[in-house]
Parts: sequence; C-alpha cells; structure tokens
Amino acid sequence: MSPPSRPRQGAIFEFAQDGLTMRQSQPVPTPAVAGERVTWSGLLERFVYRNADNGFGIALLRRDDGIAATIKGPLWGLTEGDAIAIDGVVEDDPRHGRQVKVLSARPVVPGTRAGVLRYLKSGQIAGLGPTLAERVVDHLGDDALARIRTDPDVLKGVKGLNRKVRAALVEQVEKHAEAAANAVFLYGLGLGPLLTARIEQRYGKDTVRQVRERPYRLAEDVPGIGFKTADRLARELGVPTTSPDRMRAGLTHALHELAQQGHTAPPETLVMANAMTILEVTEAPLAAAIAALLAEETLVRSGDALCLAELAHAEERLAQRLAELLGAASAARPDLPARLTDAEAALGFTLEGSQREAVTRALQTGVLVVTGGPGTGKTTIIRGVLAAMARDQPRLALAAPTGRAARRLAEATGAEAKTLHRLLEFEPRTGRFLRNKETPLDADLIIVDETSMMEVTLAAALFDATPLGARVLLVGDADQLPSVGPGAVLDDLIQSHCIPVVALDRIYRQGEGSQIALNAHRVRMGQLPHSSPRNAEGDFFLVPREQPEDILAGVLEIVQHRLPQRGFEPIRDIQVLAPVHRGPLGTQALNEALRQALNPDGEPLGNGLRVGDKVQQLKNDYDLEVFNGDIGVVVGRGQGRADNRQPGLPLAPTVQIRFGERLVDVEGSALDNLQLAYAVTVHKSQGSEYPAVVLPLHPQHHIMLQRNLLYTALTRGRRFVVLVGPMRAIERAVQNDAPIHRYTQLRQALQRATGQREGA
Repeated sequence: MSPPSRPRQGAIFEFAQDGLTMRQSQPVPTPAVAGERVTWSGLLERFVYRNADNGFGIALLRRDDGIAATIKGPLWGLTEGDAIAIDGVVEDDPRHGRQVKVLSARPVVPGTRAGVLRYLKSGQIAGLGPTLAERVVDHLGDDALARIRTDPDVLKGVKGLNRKVRAALVEQVEKHAEAAANAVFLYGLGLGPLLTARIEQRYGKDTVRQVRERPYRLAEDVPGIGFKTADRLARELGVPTTSPDRMRAGLTHALHELAQQGHTAPPETLVMANAMTILEVTEAPLAAAIAALLAEETLVRSGDALCLAELAHAEERLAQRLAELLGAASAARPDLPARLTDAEAALGFTLEGSQREAVTRALQTGVLVVTGGPGTGKTTIIRGVLAAMARDQPRLALAAPTGRAARRLAEATGAEAKTLHRLLEFEPRTGRFLRNKETPLDADLIIVDETSMMEVTLAAALFDATPLGARVLLVGDADQLPSVGPGAVLDDLIQSHCIPVVALDRIYRQGEGSQIALNAHRVRMGQLPHSSPRNAEGDFFLVPREQPEDILAGVLEIVQHRLPQRGFEPIRDIQVLAPVHRGPLGTQALNEALRQALNPDGEPLGNGLRVGDKVQQLKNDYDLEVFNGDIGVVVGRGQGRADNRQPGLPLAPTVQIRFGERLVDVEGSALDNLQLAYAVTVHKSQGSEYPAVVLPLHPQHHIMLQRNLLYTALTRGRRFVVLVGPMRAIERAVQNDAPIHRYTQLRQALQRATGQREGA
C-alpha cells in the first residue's frame, strides 16, 4: 500500500517490491522529543536509498534489541548486513515522520549473541543460511567472530559447513573486522565517516600503516583532506615538526595558497615567508625540501620565482602556441574593402574608428585581443567579424568561460556558443580535455568572450586545441576583476605588446538619460560616480548610509519596496552584490536577511533549502547542463532521475529548480553545488548581467574596496544600479587603483617566444 504523507509515530519503513511501504509493528523506542541525541548499535538491514557520490543514505537499522528504525545521513563505506554503531539525532521529517538523522556511523564487531546472529544471517556470506548461522554461534559462543579471526580452523567443527562456505565466512569476518579496526583508528584521530570511508577506499587493508607512516600523503590521495587536516593527524601521530615530509607538504600547500590568490610565479622570498608562517619553522629546514621538490619536478625555479610545475608549464605552452598561431594565420586581404562592406551591411551602419580597426585586424592576424568597457561595442565587433568572414563559410567555435556568458554570446550573435569546458570536451572523471594538440578543434574562427575570466591552465588548454591556421578573437574588459583561478591572462597578453590589441574607448550603447555606462567609465578613470537626482526617473543612485545595520536596512527597503515600485520583481530582476562573504554586510548575512524578507514561509525541503529560494550553481554540471554561476529558483521536490534508479529501490529524493526556462531535478551530491543567491559576491557575478544591481559598501570591507571591483559591480547592471553606503567607502574604492598584484611570467614567456624585448 502507499504510505500516508505523515506516517504515525511507531511505524517502521519496510522495503517492498513496490517501493517504500509501511507496516505497523512494535513501537520504535525513539525518544518522544525531536532533537534528542541517541547512540545505537545494530544491523544495517536494508538501504532504501544511497548516493555513491556523497555517501548519503536512507536505511533500516535493526537494533541489537530487535527494534527497527529508519536512519538517514552519511553512511559511507557501509553495506547491507554490516554491524554498525551510530550517533544521531531524532527528527521529524515533513514527509516520512520520525527518523534518526545520522551524525556518524561506523562498522563494529557485534558484541552480543543476537548481534552476531543477525550479522551472520544478513545474507552477505554465500551459502550461510539461518540454520548454519545458528550452528556457528551454538558451537563457538557469543565471541564467535573473534574466535574465527584468531583461528579459522575452529569452523571445522560446525556440522554442515563445507570448505567453500568456511572460506567465504572467514573472508567476510576478516574484511569486516579490518573495516571496524580502521574506523576505530580513524575515528580516534577525529575524522568523520565521510573521510574515514574515503581513506579506507583508497588504502584498503593498508589503511592504518599508510596513515601512520605517511599522513601527509592524505592531502594528495584523498579528496576532502588538505594540508591542515593532514598536519593535525601527523601531529597526533607524533610526526616531528621539522620532518622532511612535513616541510615538503607545507611548501606545496603554501604554493597552492598563493595560486588561489592568482600567482603562477611567486618570488621565492614570498613562498618562503608563507611556508614559514604555515609551518611555524625557520628557513633552514625548508632548503632541503625545496631541493627535493625541484628534483622531482613538482616545482620549477624561474629566475627569482618558485612555481608549481603545472602552472609554469601552462604559461610556457600558452606562449609558444600563441607565437605559432600569430605567424600561421596572418595574411594580406586584397578583398578587405568588400568584406568590410559585408560587415557594415549586416550591422546596418558604417564602422568607424576603433571598431573599424578591430574588424580589419581580426581579418588580418592570427590572434587579436579586443578590449573595452560597457557600451563600447564589443558585441558589435564579434557580429561584424562573423559577417566579414561569412563568405568563407568558416567553421565557427564561439565560447566563454561560464555558461551565463556563453548564453549571452549566443543571444547576441545568433550563433551557437559553448562554455570553454564544453567546447574542449572536458571529461570530469579524468580531469582531461578530449580536444587537445592531437585532436584539435574543427574550427577556422574561434571567438572567446569575457576573456578576463579565463585562468591560465584553461587558456593553455584552449590554445593547445587551436589548429594552426585558425584565427582567434579574444574579447574582454581589461578593467574588470581578473580570473578567479591563477594567472592574469588578458592583462599579460595586452602588456606583453606581442599580441595585436584594439582598445574600444567610445561609448555607443547609451540610452537617453542613462547613467550606468557613463558612471562605470567615470570609475574606470578614477572619478566619483554621479547619482541621479533624488525622486527622479534616473537609473543610477547613491544612497548614503553610515552604519552596517542602516546599510542592511536600506538594502532591504530598496529590494522589497523601492525597486518593485519601478517594475522590478525582487527575486527575478534584482541582484544584490557584495565584496565579501563574511561580516554583517557579506553575502552570508545578506542572504539570511533577504531570504527572511522575500521568502519567509517557503516550505523547508530538509536540506537547507526552501521552496521559492533563489540559488546559484557553484560548479559546472554537464549531466544536468547547469553551469558555474547559473542562478535559479527552487520550485519544489523533484521526481528523481530515472537513470539513477537502482533495481527495486524508489527514486532518490530531489529538489526541482527552475534555471531560466528549464526545470532541473537536482539530487544527491549535486545539491552540495548550490548556495543561496539573494546576494552573491562581485567575483561570482562576472560574466553576468542583471536588470537591477544593488551594491552595499562599507569601510569594513577594507582591502576589497578596489576600483576594479567597483567597476565590475557597476557593469553588471543593465537597467538600474544602486550603491548603498557612506561616500567615504565609495571614494576609497575609486581611489584604490592598486589591486593586489599577481606574480606571473606569461608576459615574459610571450616575449621570449616571439623574440621581442621587454617594453619593445
């Protein structure tokens, strides 16, 4: 029978062929008050649902006293029939009633006769039925499992137990005991079930030895374990603070931290300073570690810089390929006037100045960079180049770093556009691109928009896959924030003076009375933006507020009332941006306040989301065709994906989200890639445009008050922009034209590859 929407307390979920059903049984002795903590041991009888990616499962636990209960949570590494111990909290699920939310679960060796019998009768051991299981326990006693491990020959005295079943029983008992011992060891080091299962999956029988002898390898071998966790484990295991392994791991971690800040070639002095801070050691013990990492080619020394080999090689490959492409596709164009005429006919106006220069040079050179601010005609250049080359019927490849930017490019040109990862046929399981130097793109003309967002390894992969003879047009805004990943590709290409560059400096797209693009250019030039007069019909306003709580109140008033009065729908049309995640005006606090204001009564879905929530995707998901930065709205519970259905099991619980015009069911570990998006960081907004943008600023944002951050935020607004905060914060951002410098060597590599001198 079908389960009622809210099962009565005391009901037990049982598994049947038609899915999850209920029967009334002896009451489950869960505490009467939801929220109470429990610690139980018993047999994991049956999985109702499990996700192999993140370890989440819903299962039936048969406790040692024979009572059954439904448990849900992280059940990594466990299988049906395992004897387990759980810590959990009782909760009332809105759909399924009383359950226990698992905080931790681990295999254990059963300690009672009933527990041993349930374990042996679980069906995990081929040929061992209930009768033989009873005989094993009758013959060996309550400590049967321990005796089997000590001396497998004790099973020879059990009547009816043949050699094959004995071998299977010994193997299973040994395997379970090892898992239990590993769990005890790893839990004792303070690790949870997810990491415990991943470590055991990686090392198997060798788990305890590997962790004891090489704890720092965990940071390389096990997803989710970084240097800090590995270092804590090593300390608990007594590894000396100056051990060579610790020095090497700390140095590598320091370099990865610097790469996260954008540096591909940090000076050795900076690397050493960071490593000494992380490791709390002097410089002396690090020298041998540097030599070892250089010898094994994990690091590369280049001048006074210490580089991660992957990043150093990416910059060199990129520079070499650019040099090759510059020569391979450059050619005179005797029919240039006719092609420009084609472009002007398609655009409907005469090309002038830098726009005409950009289209002309795109036809004459292998690689061209076109840069400019909002309204300067970057999209016009792309459309003009496509029209000018149309008579050749070139094979086209249009792309951008994010899904949002790719969709905007497709809408603007009417041609197909993809994310760079999809264009290069990224294989998530291997982390490789199927398009590369050996299997290049089938393209004669490659156009990449929003190039400022392209980090160096992705740029290197793109040009690896670019066939010789193809023309490449790179379009971007050099004044925006640099890429989130390492490198400063667009800036380095421009500053190298090795790549042809056309800078668009005239504003063309400017509606009558509009101030957004003009103010963006004022900020870019180091001038304060001008506010539209109060109560006027303008599109750019400065709302002065001093204290953080007053700024927050102002943001809520604008989003809830002021902008809706001008026709903007709060969730669909208005995007609040912030410089930082934390603090009273960071995205976390803003999301809590905005959610309470805009969606206070949304139905909770049990995973931190509510129906009606505005959410943002954090990673590319090629199966769902949802990409990093995409914004959607939670519609409700989904139906699950049929291809994920396991035989005999119900579909996985899912959340249905509307991304644009598409309804997408998101389930399992994919839900971890979502975050609330009533407010997002300026960095996360790159590549997007929104009808209205609200940006709170305050002096407490400190180092993030930078001109390029403010400029990037302003250029996200299409029809309306509001800044909320004290003028001194806005002034500080405008005056701070010294963003954090990124140490890179792409510029020098390009100059070497093309034979040009610095500054030539």
